[in-house]
Amino acid sequence: MLAQALLAAELARGAEGSVAAAPPDATGAAEAEVAEHVALGHRLYQRGQYQDAVVEFRRAYEVRADPRFLHEIAESYRQLGAVDQALFYYDRYLASAPAALDRDVVEDRVLELESLRARPPAPALRSSPLSSGEGGPHGQKPRPTPTWRSWWFWTALGCAVAAGVTAAALAGRSDSGVPTTDLGDKRFFP
Repeated sequence: MLAQALLAAELARGAEGSVAAAPPDATGAAEAEVAEHVALGHRLYQRGQYQDAVVEFRRAYEVRADPRFLHEIAESYRQLGAVDQALFYYDRYLASAPAALDRDVVEDRVLELESLRARPPAPALRSSPLSSGEGGPHGQKPRPTPTWRSWWFWTALGCAVAAGVTAAALAGRSDSGVPTTDLGDKRFFP
């Protein structure tokens, strides 16, 4: 415990030294840019525009690698229903902030998302019982569509009728201009 406290103090002193080494205008401009991206990200998140919120939180993270931004990105992906992306950013958040105060909450969300990923998505419910969906009302299996209601049945029937009419028309045609009789193809008149 004492070693962790000393390590944290060393890291804080090192971070202060690196900030002091940077020009004050650059640090102030970077912090203003981060604050702008974070504020816009929070507004977009509140409006339900989660994909745009992810973009803003990522921009803030590019300027300053703060683990809280990883958490915000993960939350936005969770709201979008993008389970794999949310799990990825939650894992990165937990790895970069091992002493996070909300670690238990995040681990619970990770377990919840992993259980969602493990089971297949539920089929969409159909509003009409006549539609041919995965399941009918009250869990009944849908009846198969009768063959005569299929488009290909009527197309095939139309082609067959057209072929029969064409064959009958061609078969009834004779090459000679003389009508046939029971006596044969003899000409009786000159």
